[in-house]
Amino acid sequence: MRTTALTTLYWTLAALGLLAVAVTDVDLVGTGETALGQSLAGLLPEPVFPVLAGVLSLVLAATAALTAPARRTGRGSALPPAAGGTAAAALVLLVVSVDLLGLIGYLPLAVAMAPFDESMREALGTVLEPGIVSQVVVLLGVLLWGRAVQLYLRHHPVRLPRWARPAAAARWGRTAVVVAVVPPLTYAVTRFAWLVYPLGFDREAWEAAHRTSTVVPGVWLGSFAVVGAFLTLGLTRRWGEVFPRWVPRLGGRRVPVSLAVVPASFVALLLVPAGISMIRQVLGPDAAFDPVADWAAYGPTFLWPLWGVALGVATLGYALRRREERPATPEVRAGSDVGPRL
Repeated sequence: MRTTALTTLYWTLAALGLLAVAVTDVDLVGTGETALGQSLAGLLPEPVFPVLAGVLSLVLAATAALTAPARRTGRGSALPPAAGGTAAAALVLLVVSVDLLGLIGYLPLAVAMAPFDESMREALGTVLEPGIVSQVVVLLGVLLWGRAVQLYLRHHPVRLPRWARPAAAARWGRTAVVVAVVPPLTYAVTRFAWLVYPLGFDREAWEAAHRTSTVVPGVWLGSFAVVGAFLTLGLTRRWGEVFPRWVPRLGGRRVPVSLAVVPASFVALLLVPAGISMIRQVLGPDAAFDPVADWAAYGPTFLWPLWGVALGVATLGYALRRREERPATPEVRAGSDVGPRL
């Protein structure tokens, strides 16, 4: 109940703030050089963006209020989760840009190198950039809304179609995993190659990057991409359901579903709009680089939207496949076509 009330209040305040911005003609998006300006919001006239974002926020607030858990359990309606999920997806696509993904990816490296590198200290300063803060507010609110819906479905499971049953989810989930591991590995190969050869990259720029060690961040992100691809495989492997025996204190125990679903969903939410934002920058009229000559520098980022969608589908398949492991309501035991406690 507290989660639902907090979610409703959160998105109500966000909607009121955005509508106030629309009324006062405050330039919330700014230029194309700001984080919000590089998102899809930058394509909209200033009065349109806050009004649209405010309406979407109101939808999230209303659907959160409709998911308030009642004392009686029983079959629920799929309308609030579906309507709110659509609004959440639209809002994330609208406001998130590649800046946020880059900040999250570089943050550990920036913190470690900040005492020795001025550029890393400057990068840390962008954490408080208004556009970045706005994107974080949206993502945190979406995750909070998702938790409210999860509690609703726990008490009011909804009837699921055949494609969402565990056996079917296992089949299309495996396909989604195969697709989802290709983009990060492609990205990683190009970054690792730069350690020894300027693959798809201007040689002079590559040599300058080696002299100044600016090739290190790319290798860092490439390493993260490999780790991400490996963890994605866990969505269809036994070790993604049960901790391996060699894991201290956890070996042999079931992997909590949320331990895989929450971070994977968060990354999927980031990748799609970040990829769209990157494509806009690379192919835009103001691009300061040659996307053909520097294909390895920017080409792999064109796969980010595909990566995000495939990862989201694979995560959904994992959650649906493991749903029968969780405690069920009497309605769930009565028929296999009724949803689980999610």
